[in-house]
Amino acid sequence: MAIDKRDEIEEKRIKRDINQRREREAQKKKKRNLKLAILCSIFSIIVILGAAFIILHCISDKEELRDNGIAAFNEGKYDEAINNFTASLEQDQWFSDNMDDDTRLYLAACYMRTDSYEEAVGVYEKLRERKLSNISDETLSDMIALANALNDTKNGNILDNNLNKLTDEYDRGNKSIALYLGSYYEQKQDYENMEKYYNDYIANFGVNTYIAYQLSAYYLRQGKLEDAISMVNKGLSAEDDLYKDKVLYNDIIISEKQLDYESALGKAEKLYKDYPNNETYKKEYDFLYSRVNIDTEPVHTEDDEN
Repeated sequence: MAIDKRDEIEEKRIKRDINQRREREAQKKKKRNLKLAILCSIFSIIVILGAAFIILHCISDKEELRDNGIAAFNEGKYDEAINNFTASLEQDQWFSDNMDDDTRLYLAACYMRTDSYEEAVGVYEKLRERKLSNISDETLSDMIALANALNDTKNGNILDNNLNKLTDEYDRGNKSIALYLGSYYEQKQDYENMEKYYNDYIANFGVNTYIAYQLSAYYLRQGKLEDAISMVNKGLSAEDDLYKDKVLYNDIIISEKQLDYESALGKAEKLYKDYPNNETYKKEYDFLYSRVNIDTEPVHTEDDEN
């Protein structure tokens, strides 16, 4: 009887131990499942945040702002263009380095057109630091030198006493000073000396579109058509595009002076398409269109009177 009682107690103990073990295993499984669920949730959150981060850095208003800036630039609304280009560059977007560099070229051109030469230098310096493949370091250095020269003449830094020092430096063989002297005389409207120094700069360092524009405009005013043609051709082959539209406009005026109105109209049509809201280019196109497409039919005939 006592043996049966002990067997019963032992059996109950064994069952209790088994149940406790099962409960512990169940608790451990719940904890494992909870940890797994937490890890899955954290992983999902990381994936969602990562996807959101990638989307934010791949999609932005950068391109739209840049397009708006180009449109404003083509219309001659340079302040508006500057705002759009600056806002575009402030947008953080992956894989946009090449687009940003092109935007910076437009931005620098805006600063040049608005006489904000120091700001233009800052942009060109940034581009030079980036070592662009589509524009040479030599061209960027040329643009920086031009902006600095124009800034000095704008601010009156090239005064008569400074002019003598610059001339002496030029006479000692520093031909890069020709750019400063040319811009100085341009501001003073001493166009003969402007021509002299700008041409000397071209002979030593090559042409840029700004010098080509200024000299071709001067030659047109002087009636020196062959010189104007030569300078326009040099400007159109220059590496930079800073004042290329103005060089193209002078090319149209040359064809017009040669009475080659059809050729002038073709050039004006292309320039007008590229700059559809530029009033000067529009007026020139309208004039040439009316000149080429003159209605030779008389408004009234003898039959009308009868």
